[in-house]
Amino acid sequence: MLALEGVRNFRDFGGWRGLDGVAVRTGRLFRSAHFHEATEADMATLDGLGAAFIVDLRRPGERAFQPNRWPGARVEQVTSDEGEEREAPHIAFLRNGDMTEAGVDRFMVDLYRGLPHEARHVALFSGYFRRLDATDAAPSVVHCAAGKDRTGLLCALTLDLLGVSREDVFTDYLLTNTVAQVERKLPMWQAWIEAQVGRHVPIEALRPFLGVRAGYLEAAIAVIEDRHGSLAGYREAVLGVDAAMADRLRAALLAEADPAPNPLET
Repeated sequence: MLALEGVRNFRDFGGWRGLDGVAVRTGRLFRSAHFHEATEADMATLDGLGAAFIVDLRRPGERAFQPNRWPGARVEQVTSDEGEEREAPHIAFLRNGDMTEAGVDRFMVDLYRGLPHEARHVALFSGYFRRLDATDAAPSVVHCAAGKDRTGLLCALTLDLLGVSREDVFTDYLLTNTVAQVERKLPMWQAWIEAQVGRHVPIEALRPFLGVRAGYLEAAIAVIEDRHGSLAGYREAVLGVDAAMADRLRAALLAEADPAPNPLET
């Protein structure tokens, strides 16, 4: 977990035990929120990671509103303009939706149910795996706006491919609540969001909106398994990750070394 000054929720999501108990390599797989507020010191630290490419899962409007300051031109930036809406669904919901905790919870579950098959996500998720394969799993970064929902699903799909247990996949996903310091920052985000949408947004409704809950990722996985039988079936049928590619990615990303300790046990 890198302590950056202007970048939230940045971490290496390697280190978990993968297939046959072999560790997922560290220093290869990174996840984050956007880089719009990256400081000069942040950019120097990020340059030191040696990233070959980043996958920006945000919509065009989000990228225009908060353009990334990092990386520079030497790092490939993978984006998609597929399915652009006038306004991001989460912003539209904040303006007009049921801003109770239960209402937000329902919205988030419905959002996750749609994530796996949206055209933009299919293009970006498949592009991510293709580039991992083409670069022999060179260091890469996947991110969205907050680094929790779209990013969380793609990272879960990656760790599952590498044989990480379902329990550890969810542990990595839920780390956002700790790394992003959701509880401490709720009042700050409440003020900012209310200024953006022009209405009162209760703290209890923001908590599920700004953090993550196991039920959200469970909803996406349930849709995938219902349609494709398994996450592997989805990766192959929708994202083009066949058995040969999966084997190459495991060979590149599983290390003959002990994994990093579970961060929740240290």
